Amino acid sequence: MTIEDRIPEMTDKELDNLHANATRLSTATASKQQAEAVRLLPIIEAAMVTRKAENSVALAEKKKVRQQSMAEARVRKANARKAAAAEKIA
Repeated sequence: MTIEDRIPEMTDKELDNLHANATRLSTATASKQQAEAVRLLPIIEAAMVTRKAENSVALAEKKKVRQQSMAEARVRKANARKAAAAEKIA
């Protein structure tokens, strides 16, 4: 399995480390590693951009669900207070 095939399976931390290493190696003296790093940098950066967009969407959805859950909890709490107040009056 080549490194390009493994990129989608990497965690964010692993992808960040790979990017840092490729950036470092791309500025090193001419070598096989430098050539490979220069070749991989655009692929890594594209994967990072895609991952960031996916994470943004996921966070927005998570926030929306959380807000909806909190709103429902507030409604349940208010209804419980009304019921308790009604019991005291009756």
